[in-house]
Amino acid sequence: MITLRRSPQARLLWSRTRAALRNEPRARAGAFVFLVGLATALAMLLAPTAAVSYQAGVVADRSIKAPRSVSFTSELLTETERDRAASAIARQYKRDPAVAVAETGRLSATLNGLTRIRADGTIARDAKVVAATRIAESTVSGPIAADAIDMSAAEWDALAKEADRTLQNLYAQGLREEQVSIATAEVAKAWPQAWNDRQRRVATSLVSQHVKANEVEDPVATVTARSAARDAVSPVQVQVTAGEIVVREGSAVTPQDVEKLRKLGLVDQAVDRSLVVGLAGWAFLVAGVLALFIERFAEEAWADDRRLVLVGISLVALVAVGRVVVPTHTLAVYFVPWAAVAMMLTTLVGGRTALATQIAGALHIGIMSSQVDLVAYVLVPSLLGMAAIRRATAAREFVAGAFNVAGGNLGVIGAFLLVSRPTDVLGLVQLATGAVSSGLLSGLVAFGATVMLGHLFRITTVFELRELSDPDHPLLRQLLLRTPGTYHHSLLVANLAERAAELIGADPLTARVGAYYHDIGKMRNPLAFIENQTGKNPHDELDPRVSAQIVSAHVRDGLVLAERYHLPERIREMIPAHHGTSLIRYFWQVAQDRGQSPEESAFRHPGPKPRSREAGIVMLADGVEASVRSLQEKTPESIRAMIDRMVDERIADGQLDDCDLTLRDIHRIKDAFAELLLGVYHERIPYPEDRIARIEPARPPAASQG
Repeated sequence: MITLRRSPQARLLWSRTRAALRNEPRARAGAFVFLVGLATALAMLLAPTAAVSYQAGVVADRSIKAPRSVSFTSELLTETERDRAASAIARQYKRDPAVAVAETGRLSATLNGLTRIRADGTIARDAKVVAATRIAESTVSGPIAADAIDMSAAEWDALAKEADRTLQNLYAQGLREEQVSIATAEVAKAWPQAWNDRQRRVATSLVSQHVKANEVEDPVATVTARSAARDAVSPVQVQVTAGEIVVREGSAVTPQDVEKLRKLGLVDQAVDRSLVVGLAGWAFLVAGVLALFIERFAEEAWADDRRLVLVGISLVALVAVGRVVVPTHTLAVYFVPWAAVAMMLTTLVGGRTALATQIAGALHIGIMSSQVDLVAYVLVPSLLGMAAIRRATAAREFVAGAFNVAGGNLGVIGAFLLVSRPTDVLGLVQLATGAVSSGLLSGLVAFGATVMLGHLFRITTVFELRELSDPDHPLLRQLLLRTPGTYHHSLLVANLAERAAELIGADPLTARVGAYYHDIGKMRNPLAFIENQTGKNPHDELDPRVSAQIVSAHVRDGLVLAERYHLPERIREMIPAHHGTSLIRYFWQVAQDRGQSPEESAFRHPGPKPRSREAGIVMLADGVEASVRSLQEKTPESIRAMIDRMVDERIADGQLDDCDLTLRDIHRIKDAFAELLLGVYHERIPYPEDRIARIEPARPPAASQG
């Protein structure tokens, strides 16, 4: 068998790491947030097995119903609508005013040139025709030039005005390249009906040459307009109802069907980086808030490594179960015993920590399912279960918690069905069955988890304490048989401690059981303690220092027995803590009376001082019981005075500095001790001696005389 051993450097690093996590708040909080956040993020990101692997165009081999209702923005339909809106936008054009200016200028120059040639009386007609064909701004053919020269003055003036106006109107309307040929063809039809054929020919020829496109396509404006049209399209929302047939057997799977299947988590999906970053960020955020809450409001749980580990494991388990059942199982989610986590943590860790953990789990379920009703279903019934559990002093509290959770489940389901949507009778029966089953399973799982995890994480449970409080426990039986005086002293201390714990809100059962076992170390040397002595006191012949060491040794011997019998840490703590580092005053005083100069350190118990309220109560109860028992006259006044004196001595000696007992608690503890001890040592009515009335024997009957 190979044994792995860590090097001294590794052991040193590990010890330093543990010390930092225990003593440095930032390191402890950082480690908790990192580990819990990472674990919950991985749990949420685990991809459940896909129900199908359909792709668009594949013929479905079976019908698929939606396991849950979901509403989502369809990227496919939204993109289709946006493409349709963009394609409806025509190409955008921009007008070039230079084209109209240049062409109308050329036509005007041509008309002016022809007007001058017509008015020149120095040249013959034929020369005018030749001169007209040489005008540079326009192409004037011989026949057109002849017609222009031969017109009357009135015909020409009308042509010149109408030709210029017509061309300007064309440019004012705007001409695109594809419209030029049409506009040119329409020029011949644009002239007044009163015109003769000669006017029409000349005007058409001159104007047609100067019809050019004055509008050109603007790519930037086209892209901008189409982009605005796309942005104006609202996202298309798609609603899928639970039970709806998404894909029918034998039909071709459409891209929209694939999109629905993906949103329902029923088809393999590629890793979405934004989803990974979002869920991871959410997981670390929730872990940070949870750590802050426990640190501020549940200090006892925050200071205990095992409890923190249990909280982290519970949260991760809750998230992992949610990741498995939420995406693909509409009905199974209502059968899961969600409340078991809160009920179990209430018993093992504390109500505040349990509540915070359950809220964190419900938030994770909510972000995975996008369903408010599931958040309520995970959280609200759990609160009812926690209220029923309280201290979990008996198994019947788990039964009550189970019924509370079942009722809460039914209430949540009923409320959301009334608010959102009705369902069929079969659906109602299924949901109600799931609600009741979840409640009963929550109680059962919480009970089993409390017992199992309490043992695994070495967290003392009420069931373990009840076993230890049984008088037939082997250790208590030995205490009774070997040290009967100590046994009865422990019983009275237990009664005092339990009553005091009840009054200040501490754990009465822990205080009682701790009192039972606080003096078990006296079994090793019973006669060294006065309550077990029936004759001569052996300390009368011993040095006070030796006697003090013998008395103090019962703490060490008690720890050995506690280890052998596997007593819980909370109970084991009270064995050294019931004396703390207090002075063994009797033997210290004896040493002084004998003329010695004793050092206090040699006459003090090894400690440590009490660290919990229950341990502090046991210390006070132990000292009070022994002190009051030593009183020769036990009157109410003397008992109260002794209680005040003993408790005040412990406070003045600093024995209660490490436990969370307030002055208000101390006052109530004194009252509890006085109430109980006055009942134990109350005055009794002196009864007269029992006397038996003696009856004289009956006289024999007189003899008859004959």
